[in-house]
Amino acid sequence: MSTHVLLAAAKVQWHTSIRAPEHLLVLATAPLFTLIFLSVFRDTGRPDLVANAVLGTGLLGIWFVAVNVAGGVIQNERWMSTLELVLVAPRPLALIMCGRILPVMLIGSLTLGESWIVATLAFDVDLPVRHPLLALVALLVTLAASACTATMLAALFVMSRNTEMIQAALSYPFYVLGGLVFPLSSLPDQVEFTGRLFYLSWAADLLRDSVTRGTVDNAWGRIATVAGMGAAALVIGVLLLRKVSDRARATGAVSLA
Repeated sequence: MSTHVLLAAAKVQWHTSIRAPEHLLVLATAPLFTLIFLSVFRDTGRPDLVANAVLGTGLLGIWFVAVNVAGGVIQNERWMSTLELVLVAPRPLALIMCGRILPVMLIGSLTLGESWIVATLAFDVDLPVRHPLLALVALLVTLAASACTATMLAALFVMSRNTEMIQAALSYPFYVLGGLVFPLSSLPDQVEFTGRLFYLSWAADLLRDSVTRGTVDNAWGRIATVAGMGAAALVIGVLLLRKVSDRARATGAVSLA
């Protein structure tokens, strides 16, 4: 039955997202970001950061989709005055949110392919993947962790009426904390320490190493770290959404919370 709920929620969100310009906007901006980053690295004589530009833009797209879909789902339900119905539905809200977020991660992952194409055609970049199996596993785990984190963020969006402010706060600062384009090791120690608490920084380093390095140190341990952080976010999200649902059943005060 849980699988049925996940699939039903995924179907609803997929049909919603492919008709929503704000969810597809990242597919238009990702090539532009790739052009900007690669131009900067080429003009500054840093060809060693090419992989950062390509992979970082893809991860940027994944995080953008995670944040905007999680917030968009709640905001749309609130605008349509159906959020209360979703919260008091007989199925767990976390299960519904996971189902709605997972398929949209595929849209974010397309930005990785776009970045690779732009780098190849516009800059004649040759970026072979040295460890394709590891890169694939790392990408899949990253997508899953992003969906789990977005589920946790959904609880924040339910409890706040100003989802746009939270979305803005979770965008650009976390591009830096994730070390998506500029490695955390090149940033101040305080930023690097804080960034290591964010799963995307581990994912970015692992993906870059799987593409550029001949030997990847502690690869499976780092994958486990990304998966563990995603699982922890999911547990927190489930608990918060359960508390929000219980409050909605008790007070009915959701849209004005």
